[in-house]
Amino acid sequence: MKLSRLLTLAVSFLFAVQLAFADAAEGEKLFQANCTACHAINDKVVGPALKDVHKRREAKWLLKWIKNSQALVKSGDPIAVQVYKENNEALMTSFETLSDEQISSIVDYVKQASEAPAKPVTAGPSDATGTAAEVSASGSGFYSSTTFYGLTIMALILVVIVFILFRIKTVVEELYTQKFPEAAAAEKETVIDWRTNTLDFRYKLFKKHPVVGTIFVMLGFTLVFGLFGFDYGNKEIGVQKGYAPVQPINYSHELHAGTYKINCIYCHNGADKGKQATVPSPGTCMNCHMHVTAKDKYNGSVSPEIAKIYTAVGWDPEKRAYDPSLPKTPIKWVRIHNLPDHAYFNHAQHVKIGKVECQACHGPIETMAVVSQQRSLQMGWCINCHREAKVDVANNDYYEKLHANLKADGKSMVTVAQNGGLECGKCHY
Repeated sequence: MKLSRLLTLAVSFLFAVQLAFADAAEGEKLFQANCTACHAINDKVVGPALKDVHKRREAKWLLKWIKNSQALVKSGDPIAVQVYKENNEALMTSFETLSDEQISSIVDYVKQASEAPAKPVTAGPSDATGTAAEVSASGSGFYSSTTFYGLTIMALILVVIVFILFRIKTVVEELYTQKFPEAAAAEKETVIDWRTNTLDFRYKLFKKHPVVGTIFVMLGFTLVFGLFGFDYGNKEIGVQKGYAPVQPINYSHELHAGTYKINCIYCHNGADKGKQATVPSPGTCMNCHMHVTAKDKYNGSVSPEIAKIYTAVGWDPEKRAYDPSLPKTPIKWVRIHNLPDHAYFNHAQHVKIGKVECQACHGPIETMAVVSQQRSLQMGWCINCHREAKVDVANNDYYEKLHANLKADGKSMVTVAQNGGLECGKCHY
């Protein structure tokens, strides 16, 4: 009977654990879909960090707060009023469409995430601008306790292997000496002679000629560290491949350029006219977002990300008009692609004349919820492109004279390199 009861308790416990993890998994999906625009587990975003919120607040209170925070504030609940004031009286979106079970699963996920080791997280884009995404520094996942333990175990295994190989070597040498004593003795004399010659060389170099020996050692170190420094400077300094900074507004190219097929030139309207592609002004955003507010996804409230645009331009979404009394704050976008000052690059020359697609340099931008630098942008990368890229002289009026000369010479195609694309003065005049 006791054994049967223990088995029943064990099964019940495992079932409860499985159910808790299932609830947390469902809660994570709901959290990513509804909460990441304003909240993160370990960091303050628009709203406060949610780590250990289940310990600070009762479950019933959290249920009421998430359902309709403003109703709870208006009821005079002291905790609700305090939280409202601590967060600059920012309005929290109501989630009355979520069931009690769904809200409980979100809390379960927050509880599970709170107990997990903290890691750097950024809030993902809202539904108005794209899918939630986590941005972490390139390679940051390598430096973790799991990696340390893994490397330690591998090091111990290698030490054991070295020990075994050393023992095998010793046994084999002993057997060889026993079976071929004369050959072993001759080899031993050869080793002694080699060691003697080595010691004699070191004596002559460092005792009789210390200056020459010092110069020899210095040259060796200079050569090794010089090659290392050259390799590091060539591959690391100024190379920002993979750089994906957190932007002030979680703008999603995946949504705008991918889903809605908005042409890159509409926002970056300098790309076909001049050197710079230009960062779109908030006025360009407002051409659409005067009308697109994503209120249907936020229970009647303006998307938090779109609200940042309204703050920048002084737009009153209720009056649907610009309010001169509202302060205007610039959007401080973080530059991603940045060539050195001594390198000249002209967007119009490539986009309008060369008919180069944006993806050739920026990667599949229409799939990026968070933009990152896809190419190294080093000189070798540019030169290689010039060597391979072919000029469409037959269908481009800009190359009309060049096309005529090629036809006269019996040719039909030319690469950028053959058209002067490797001349130093083109980029470093």
